[in-house]
Amino acid sequence: MGKEVERRPDSQQLVRQWTILRMLAGATTEFSVKELSDHLNVSKATIERDLATLEREFALVETKVGAQKKTYRIDEKIRALEAITFGPSELLAIYAANASLAGLAGTPLHDDLTTVITKIRGFLGPRHNGGLAAMARVFVTHARGHVDYEPQRELIDTLVDAIARRRVCKLTYHAPWKGTTREHVARPLRLVWHRSALYLFASLGERTEITTLAVHRIQALEDVGETFANPSVDVDAHVAKAFGIFVSDREEDVEIRFDAEIAWRVEERTFHPDEQRERLADGTLIYRLRTSAQWEIIPWVLGFGAHAELVTPVAWRDVVRTNLEATMQRYRTSPVAPVVDHVG
Repeated sequence: MGKEVERRPDSQQLVRQWTILRMLAGATTEFSVKELSDHLNVSKATIERDLATLEREFALVETKVGAQKKTYRIDEKIRALEAITFGPSELLAIYAANASLAGLAGTPLHDDLTTVITKIRGFLGPRHNGGLAAMARVFVTHARGHVDYEPQRELIDTLVDAIARRRVCKLTYHAPWKGTTREHVARPLRLVWHRSALYLFASLGERTEITTLAVHRIQALEDVGETFANPSVDVDAHVAKAFGIFVSDREEDVEIRFDAEIAWRVEERTFHPDEQRERLADGTLIYRLRTSAQWEIIPWVLGFGAHAELVTPVAWRDVVRTNLEATMQRYRTSPVAPVVDHVG
């Protein structure tokens, strides 16, 4: 027999299981399968599979056999974790994690981590809290260009719930490059953190393909009270076509040549799981990838200046040449002096 291929859980499963854990952790009573099924609007069989996974892989949920049914709650051993103490290096790790996720402020994940920090500070006196503040300066996030998600706290919470329960949503989305604001009926599939911003993968209207939406451009969101079936689209396969997270219709074989002076910068990082890199005898690095992400590849190549050359596809190479010619035209003339309004 061949080796059994491990089936990875989809994003709805993971978010739904996380939602179950949060419900059980915050409850003083136990939940039945039917209660969880009604709340998450999925079948009892789905809930039973989720609970079995949580028992098997996380050991976070235990069952109690009643007269007619089973009920579920957080294992008391897990609740006992609240009494665990942390050493200085462990506290630093928690503070560092909180700092590194500062750009996710306003999301459920960041809220939960902030609650952990608040609990820790509540147990400590002013002197020790001051020490923790000093420790936190050892590891400081240097976020630039991130989005403030605080005003969208409820919207993101609704999105997380919609992904977990496969709920159809109506959203209002502003596309600044088009100058349009439109309403869409969406089936939300996954939230993705990419380059200091949060994005939503969703299928819009009757379309089955995935659209990438910037969460901060969603102006309104409403659960319309309907569910959608388990999507047939493979989100992971969709992401594999991208260089980052943006996908176009047609994949291309991309080849980029990096000069020896800059090749080390490409070698020391992994930019895509399927990339291929080849060092030539003269020190030049050949970088190959199959992707549809023209929007992301071209700015990446241009960022290396004269030390990188996009060899193929030819159509993309033409776009690079057009961009460079337009840039040269802009820099052939002196900049226009700014008008200064002197107020007496």
